[in-house]
Amino acid sequence: MPKRSSFHVSEERPRVRKWDREVREERLRRAVFTAMNESRANLVSPSDIARHARVSKALIYKHFRSVDVLIEDAIQSCLQLLNDATWEEHESQASILERAFGTAAKLHEAMQTQPELIDLIGWSMGNPHPQAVKVSVAVKDYCEGLARKIDANGKLATLFIGVFANIVCDRQLRPAGPASE
Repeated sequence: MPKRSSFHVSEERPRVRKWDREVREERLRRAVFTAMNESRANLVSPSDIARHARVSKALIYKHFRSVDVLIEDAIQSCLQLLNDATWEEHESQASILERAFGTAAKLHEAMQTQPELIDLIGWSMGNPHPQAVKVSVAVKDYCEGLARKIDANGKLATLFIGVFANIVCDRQLRPAGPASE
């Protein structure tokens, strides 16, 4: 073993920062959106998600039981954020139509802050894969829940689904570069 000189100063190794569980789970959720948008009509694999999150595949199973559970959790967490931004109590004297249009306007406004959710819904539209169907079902259930909150029937949920479809189409048809006049 080499003899250390008296001038040698041992360097302290930097402490390895342990990831906070919530931070790691959020990182995996965001990776789901990226992987789904990249895969287009294909199923999303654990390898794709792990690559985008820059973690090992084992972490997916450590935090979630399966990729399907992770995908459902990612969708639900995004919809919950949307729900928090959209829902507000309406005056009881307001008509159902006024409450519906007010909620639709808030939904449209809140969706503008969730580009990954817009992309995910666009990915799921017309995609026959089970993962894409789960996205569509989650959005449908969300819209039906909004309709129930304002004491409207299920037919009003189509208004909210239309808001989602409108935003997805606008985003997909928007030119990639800056607008020129």
